[in-house]
Amino acid sequence: MARIISDDNKVMIKGSETLIITCDKADIEYDLKDGDYSILIFNDSNKDLYVYDHGSINNADVRINYLQLDDNKLNQVSKIDVNENSTLTINAIYLGVKEKNIKFDLYNAKRNSTIDIHNNVVCLDGSSFNLDCIGTINKGSKNARCHQANRCLTLGSPKKANVKPVLNIDENDVEASHSLSSGTIDEEILFYMNSRGLSASDALNLILRSYLMPDDNYYENFIDGKDIQSRAIKKVDEVCSM
Repeated sequence: MARIISDDNKVMIKGSETLIITCDKADIEYDLKDGDYSILIFNDSNKDLYVYDHGSINNADVRINYLQLDDNKLNQVSKIDVNENSTLTINAIYLGVKEKNIKFDLYNAKRNSTIDIHNNVVCLDGSSFNLDCIGTINKGSKNARCHQANRCLTLGSPKKANVKPVLNIDENDVEASHSLSSGTIDEEILFYMNSRGLSASDALNLILRSYLMPDDNYYENFIDGKDIQSRAIKKVDEVCSM
């Protein structure tokens, strides 16, 4: 079963897990070694939330997926060391409602390490969203790979929609890249959807689902994945009805 984080105690992660956060503060520490692991972190707190997740990956292939669709304030700091012969893949999905501040601080700490991060962000009218995505390749981390892809969709007039990819490279024999695409919904798409009988809220719902919600295969790798999928869809529906 998924583990529910309902208080402020530190949580240690040593294997594949689904975490459902229901409290207002979460301290998550990774100690992942010698294996293949999938981790899903889902915010279901309905409160202002602070998340600090941190730790190290050693001789392991790790996937961490974040689903942050809550309409309350979020502060998240993620600081992870990826060591030799290890891979970290992050897929993060954020719905910008009210205020959200996120910082990824990821390190290729040793040689033959790989970091691959994908951020999908939707910022709604009146929201304040800030994401700093920092990848650092340490000196001596030869054959390291660090790649970032960031997408940001804005609806209405957010107060702030800031997504900043950063690469700090202190080694020559490496691969590194970052990208950022941002924009708004094409008015012609909305007009077409309205002309087919969809209301404005229904059209918005479909667009947000396609942008924010992964396909069904995304959930199959996680404990209680289908339950999380149902909860995530409900959150998106609630936002569209506001």
